[in-house]
Amino acid sequence: MPHKEDTKKSPQSADKWRYTLYTTFVLLALFNPWTYKLVDSLLSGFVGQIAGKYGCPTTVGFVLHAIIFTLIIRYMMDLHI
Repeated sequence: MPHKEDTKKSPQSADKWRYTLYTTFVLLALFNPWTYKLVDSLLSGFVGQIAGKYGCPTTVGFVLHAIIFTLIIRYMMDLHI
């Protein structure tokens, strides 16, 4: 009897490109100076400084955005978009 994984349709090249573009868009949206400054203005009182004056991330900011990136990408996998 075949496993459930064996009967799944494997992603086609177009699907892989679509997922790659989604990931790239999320990456560019999260890892840019404007987003770091925005998040710093919202959360710096809770977690400490996230970005410097020009939007360069601190270690805390980079780790926070990496966690957010991971959660967004994982959630996108469940959306089946």
